[in-house]
Amino acid sequence: MSKLEKDEEAAIKKWCDKRGLLFIKFTPMGEKGWPDRIAILPDGTHVWIELKRNGKKPTKLQHHRMNSLRKNNVITTWYDSAEECIDFLEAELNAI
Repeated sequence: MSKLEKDEEAAIKKWCDKRGLLFIKFTPMGEKGWPDRIAILPDGTHVWIELKRNGKKPTKLQHHRMNSLRKNNVITTWYDSAEECIDFLEAELNAI
């Protein structure tokens, strides 16, 4: 049985809170397809993260939005598991 997306988000938020990172839900009005979370690291680095339910992948529009962010030098990625996302954030945190 796969975990719900909200459960994955809650686990990542808890991890971020323990380390003093901001993990913000992003909900733009009238704009679909943008990554739904922004992690802000202590050095001000913003990481835009699209979270999916286990086994699901981003839509074509979501890929387009993430590519738009990357073209503007924004770190963006997607995950369908809290563990993989936390591993990525931990590596980013250790790199600063």
